[in-house]
Amino acid sequence: MLTLSIYSPERTVLDRQSIEEATLPGSEGQIQILAGHAGMIGSLELGEFSFKSTQGERTYGVVSSGYFEVLEGQVNVMAETIELKGEIDAARARQAQTNAENTLRGAELDEQMFKKYQLKLQRSLIRQQVAGKEHGQST
Repeated sequence: MLTLSIYSPERTVLDRQSIEEATLPGSEGQIQILAGHAGMIGSLELGEFSFKSTQGERTYGVVSSGYFEVLEGQVNVMAETIELKGEIDAARARQAQTNAENTLRGAELDEQMFKKYQLKLQRSLIRQQVAGKEHGQST
């Protein structure tokens, strides 16, 4: 068994919830953490995360940059921003996608602004993907 804690600067999303497994968007790709996982620390990238409760229910969300730690059956996630599936406003995410696409197609942007709007576009797409996931039992 594992326990999962998820924190952002604004709030504690979970505090030592018992889980079967967690999947996180690490800087080198998705990482799945199961009971007995070796201790490690890693960087988080913008992406989808999920965890499976001990009752078999899978919860999805979106996480931005940050880091995670696995130590003795405890998974700690510290991220700049975190949204659980139920907190995502899909219409707002679609509007953010449109705004980012229009800005990227529009006037000349310097490299920094171009990267900023690329990240906004990526985040809006991931938020829409997570918002559309089925909630409930996993297989």
